[in-house]
Amino acid sequence: MTSPTTSLGDEYEPDPLFVDSLREAGWILLMWVACFIWTLAACLTQGYPDPGSITPETFPTVFGIPAWVAYGIALPWLAADIVTIWFCIFKMKDADLGTEPDEQDAANGNSSPSTSEGVA
Repeated sequence: MTSPTTSLGDEYEPDPLFVDSLREAGWILLMWVACFIWTLAACLTQGYPDPGSITPETFPTVFGIPAWVAYGIALPWLAADIVTIWFCIFKMKDADLGTEPDEQDAANGNSSPSTSEGVA
């Protein structure tokens, strides 16, 4: 039994659309993990203080919102919104996906029966 002279890795080159989608998915996953860790850390450390140390007069708030909500939920939410807008404007690539077979037929003058004859 003979083995092929070249391996599959040498012959295969991934589609640029696939490479772009992997890069974009990596950015999204990285942002999700960062916000998840921040949310857990902030909410756990500020949301469960020593019960005897907090009174209604000393309860920490930010603009009337509990501090653990402001720093643990609202802040990463706003950060994710800002990074998402930046990502969509500067990092995402718009690529040509090609044409559909129906579009190619229409461009060549061929029409499919469903579009030219109607449904009986």
